[in-house]
Amino acid sequence: MEIYKKTSLALFALMLVGVGVPLAAAQSTGILYQYSAGIVSLETDNIAIKVTGNDQAPHFHWWDPNTPDVDYHVMFVRMFEANDTNSDGIFENGTDTVIGAPFVLPTIGWDFSGFDTVSDDGNITEVHFNFTTEATFDPRPEGTGTDYGHLPSLPAFDVNVSINVHMYLDKPGEFKFDLVVEGWSWTYEDSILVLMFTVTESAHNQNQGDNDPSGFHKVGTKFQFENGYFEYEETALAANNTLQVKSSFGDAPGSYSGNAIYLSFENFGDETLEYDPVLGILPSEPGLILDPMTLGIVAGAAAIVILAVVLLRRR
Repeated sequence: MEIYKKTSLALFALMLVGVGVPLAAAQSTGILYQYSAGIVSLETDNIAIKVTGNDQAPHFHWWDPNTPDVDYHVMFVRMFEANDTNSDGIFENGTDTVIGAPFVLPTIGWDFSGFDTVSDDGNITEVHFNFTTEATFDPRPEGTGTDYGHLPSLPAFDVNVSINVHMYLDKPGEFKFDLVVEGWSWTYEDSILVLMFTVTESAHNQNQGDNDPSGFHKVGTKFQFENGYFEYEETALAANNTLQVKSSFGDAPGSYSGNAIYLSFENFGDETLEYDPVLGILPSEPGLILDPMTLGIVAGAAAIVILAVVLLRRR
């Protein structure tokens, strides 16, 4: 009798495992996405994202939907040409000089491309979209109180900026954003172009981040803050030519909040710059995770073993 009781309990446990297999498989429903009032929203099981292209500089806002306590914010706010004092390719704020006025990214005039998606068995596995803008930039603006008399005489020029966002279900905790800069007119041939981002955090569901990101530090090519991160590539492309990319960081200057990340690009002439950083959520400590097929095989094998034990005992 005791054997039959133990056998029944074991088989019941295996039935629970079998029931759990389809539940585990059903948790991943693909990428959810929508566009409303100038804001793109994306979500997987591991990350939720908002990307804003109007009424402010390009703003990436994301959080962990499983523990939605803290939201992270990265804003792409300005570009500027700078001298590289020690020729190390790194912009050092306070040491290297900004050449002319910075190009402050516009807060209006960003055009949304619509979504381009890829699906598999009814689930969205890839989502792609763009925000683009064209703005006229004068590197020697009048009436700013700054003396730009040392600069060569340069006319204003049009700068095209495109932010191309890519999300893939097989990388459910992160998303890439390609930055494409076209039409930049250089003042000097030996200067560098610097892209400045600010990183902040907020309580969940706040539209803006005003606080310094907790635990902000750099590991290799990844800036980490609690379980969020900003990762950059060490190379970019300009007309299929590889460019060196260097980074630096510090307190955000002036009226900006949080920390500033500076990405520096060597002079790429009159070509188009293409670059793709990554934002994401660090995965939690992994436990033992079995896919549904493996779980089914294990459950079936265990059932056969138990049945064989019962038959042997009955003999």
